[in-house]
Amino acid sequence: MVGPAEGPTSAGALPRVVAIVAGAVVALVLVLSFVVLIGGYRWVPGVVDCTVSVGDRTVELTTDDAERAASVSARSVRRGLSAAKSSAAVADAIDISEEDARVVASALTGRRAHALSCKHGGADEEERDRLNRSGLTERAAAVRRDLEQAFGPQRVGGFAPGGVTTGHMPGSAHYEGRAVDVFFRPVTKRNRAKGWATAQYLVAHADRLSVNTVIFDGRIWTHRRSIQGWREYSVDTANRSAQVVAVLEHRDHVHVDVAD
Repeated sequence: MVGPAEGPTSAGALPRVVAIVAGAVVALVLVLSFVVLIGGYRWVPGVVDCTVSVGDRTVELTTDDAERAASVSARSVRRGLSAAKSSAAVADAIDISEEDARVVASALTGRRAHALSCKHGGADEEERDRLNRSGLTERAAAVRRDLEQAFGPQRVGGFAPGGVTTGHMPGSAHYEGRAVDVFFRPVTKRNRAKGWATAQYLVAHADRLSVNTVIFDGRIWTHRRSIQGWREYSVDTANRSAQVVAVLEHRDHVHVDVAD
């Protein structure tokens, strides 16, 4: 009697097991998709997190590769190396073809604008609101130091001892000491390239430096919407002088702010 009773029960259990497994797989896919949407692949080491798109060619990079390529490209900018030597330095730093290295170097040396984007950044933990002597939080101060080490002396602003209370848009991270402006004045082709080298360096290192936002040359990248890459940065410039427009649209400076 036991044998016949167990046969139908076991047969009926199999579809239920399959359904449970399928449901678990679907749930896992949805969770991973949500993680990628809000924070990129920062919890999955070795997975493609950054892309460089120039024309019809796209190069995919892990976060580690993007950081290394950005760092060697910053040294190339600091030393004024040619495009050929810059791409050779990138090829030596990461395992990609010479052609891909030329594409990556063209972005990270600023020769190609808003070409590199990454799906990472921000921070999982809050930091203290305490400001240092310059008026910056610990993370913002770390970004300032990092840029100087990468590119050499910088013309920076947007902060002051004790903090700033005016001169920026309402709700600006500058008022919390979480933002730094790096100036590239006057607005010229050469300075624009230097600005894009800096802006894309910050995006490449956004995870390590807890970067929330980078704005330059009428474009904006944010870690919360990093899956969208660089977006147009629109502000009201009606009845403004060319000099003021350059400031409002961030044509003459890179803005970077960090997680709070």
